[in-house]
Amino acid sequence: MTSRMLTDGTAVTPAPLRVAVIDDHELVREGLASLMNSQVNLLIDVVYCGGSVGGAEAASPDVAILDIDLGPGSTSVGQGVLALQGAGCRVLIISAFEDPTAVRSALEMGALGFVPKRVSLEALLEAIATVARGELYLSIDLAAILAAAVETPNLSPRELDALRLYASGLKLSAVGHRMGISPHTAKEYLDRVRVKYANLGRDARTRTELYAEANRDGLLEEP
Repeated sequence: MTSRMLTDGTAVTPAPLRVAVIDDHELVREGLASLMNSQVNLLIDVVYCGGSVGGAEAASPDVAILDIDLGPGSTSVGQGVLALQGAGCRVLIISAFEDPTAVRSALEMGALGFVPKRVSLEALLEAIATVARGELYLSIDLAAILAAAVETPNLSPRELDALRLYASGLKLSAVGHRMGISPHTAKEYLDRVRVKYANLGRDARTRTELYAEANRDGLLEEP
């Protein structure tokens, strides 16, 4: 950021960009925060450095650097993106591992970019600046993930309801009861889901296989 001049010739320095670093590994998040704070020529203020989406929301950052996986018991990355957006924040996803399903889920929820943790500080700062402007940061890594997107089945709302209930561990009778239909009809919905997966060349015959494929596609997350 550069200073601008008022009509009387006074230089006005823009307010620093408020950034939150959300990661469940202390060394990683503290390292990122330290690197950004060390750049004296940049107007960046790290207002939150921790492992909680809620804590970052309270800090009211302009941009949040959000790790894809915040550890056991944490919300999904998609829900994290939604919560941060609700606080008026733009989100950049970061991870040591490239999880195409999680990255696509985050983008669908409104995240504006993804960078792996192996990138240089220069690339990270470029990504932050791009996201801060409300633009999509389309890195080579993100482009590759999007290009390799796995085709997902087109499920009806009732098929999706049956899938989520069954994948949660409920028996067919319980699925039918929750949906207000017979166990036979619930089975028909699930059989349709299996056929749609089979048509994509993806076996989902057992409950375990069905759960794995649906979870991979992000279909088990409630909107």
